[in-house]
Amino acid sequence: MAWFLLFIAGIEEIIAAIAMKYIDDTKKKWPIIVMTAGFALSFYCLSQAMQVLPSGVAYAVWTGIGSIGVTAVSLIWFKERFQLSQLISLCLILAGVIGLRLTS
Repeated sequence: MAWFLLFIAGIEEIIAAIAMKYIDDTKKKWPIIVMTAGFALSFYCLSQAMQVLPSGVAYAVWTGIGSIGVTAVSLIWFKERFQLSQLISLCLILAGVIGLRLTS
């Protein structure tokens, strides 16, 4: 259950981070609401996962999911440019997350 909560925390982090891109001064309220709710749920799920998993492992996996997820959404949704060195770096993060999952 802790790993599931950690996965949900990572997904919510992605949603909240993407919502930040849509915040345009104070004209739009929905992105602020989505961002606030997303981070609140993300932190709650992360804190629950940390009750079972080692804190360092949980935090590393959470940030890894967020980093890879936000990058993937940015590539697909926002058509951002991507370099080979960034792909290699993200693959290393993914390998680290998988390694932490297999050894915890």
